Amino acid sequence: MLQIKNIFLSYKDPILKGISFDLKPGEIIGLVGKSGVGKSSLLKIIAGLVDQNEGEIIFKGKIQPLASQRLVPGHPGIEIVNQDFKLDPFHTVAENIREAILYLPNDKRERRVAKMLQLLALKGLANQMAKTLSGGEQQRVAIARAIAKAPSVILLDEPFAHLDARLRLKLTKHLQKIREKEGVAMLLVSHDGQDILGLSDQVCIVNKGKLSRKKNPESIYYHSSKMDSLLFGPINEIVLMDKKILFRPDEYVVNNKGMLKIEFETALFMGAVFNNFFTTHNGEEIILYSFEPLHNVVAIDIVKKHG
Repeated sequence: MLQIKNIFLSYKDPILKGISFDLKPGEIIGLVGKSGVGKSSLLKIIAGLVDQNEGEIIFKGKIQPLASQRLVPGHPGIEIVNQDFKLDPFHTVAENIREAILYLPNDKRERRVAKMLQLLALKGLANQMAKTLSGGEQQRVAIARAIAKAPSVILLDEPFAHLDARLRLKLTKHLQKIREKEGVAMLLVSHDGQDILGLSDQVCIVNKGKLSRKKNPESIYYHSSKMDSLLFGPINEIVLMDKKILFRPDEYVVNNKGMLKIEFETALFMGAVFNNFFTTHNGEEIILYSFEPLHNVVAIDIVKKHG
C-alpha cells in the first residue's frame, strides 16, 4: 500500500541515506533511533510536508508529488500527528475533531465525531476547551482529529514522549483499538524502543541515516548488536570462556554450579520485578530480573531465547 523508495535528505549534512521499506494495509511498524537521526524528517517526507532530495513515496500504486508541488502540502489518505498536536486551544474537544471533517455532510460528520469521542475515550471531555486539557488528553484529541478523516495511514511522531507509564499503556490500548476498528496502518517513531515493542508488528532501527531490515519485536529485542540492543533496555555483556556474550536480564537460569560465577551487590524493587545487580569474577557488572531478590545466588547459566 505504502512504499518508501530510496529516500535521501540533506540540509547542511546528509540526514537520510537511501531509506526504503513497505507498509502493508493495517500493519504497524515502529522506527527506533536516537534523537537527531532523521526519524521526524522521514515522517514529514512521507506525510508530504517536506521535500526529499531523492527517492519516491508511492501510495496505493501512485507516485506522490513533492510537498512543494502541491497547492496544499500533504498526501490525501496519510495523516501525521506531531508532538505539538496543533489543536485550536479555544475550541472544545468535539469542535476540534469536527473542524477536521467539515467537508462531510452534517449527519455523517456528527456520527464520525461521536465515534471518535468513543474510540479515544473522550466523551467526558467533549465540551471541554482544548487549552484546559492535559498533554495526554491533547494527544488523544490530535489522534482523533487525524483518524476522523478515515486515512489509510497514520504517522505518529514520538507518541509516548512525556507520558507516564499508566498513560503509555492507555495510549497503546487506544492505538490497538483504532487499528481493529478503523483498519488503519501506522508508522511510529520513538527514541525509546521499549515504548513500541508491544504495539509494533515489525521494528526497524534508524542509525546514521540508514534503516535496518525489519525484525519482529522479539527478534530485535533478543538478537541485536549491543548498540542497537540498548535502545530497547538493559543488556549484559560478559566474556565467558574467551567468548563475548550479550544477554538480556531475563535470559538466565539460577544454577549455583553454573558456568557464570557471580557476586550479589544489591536488589532494587521496581514494582513488578526486582532488578538484581551482580558482579562477575571478571569484574563485569550485570543485571538480572526476578520476582524475588537473588541474595543467595552465586552462579547462573545463560539461556538465550529464540525470539
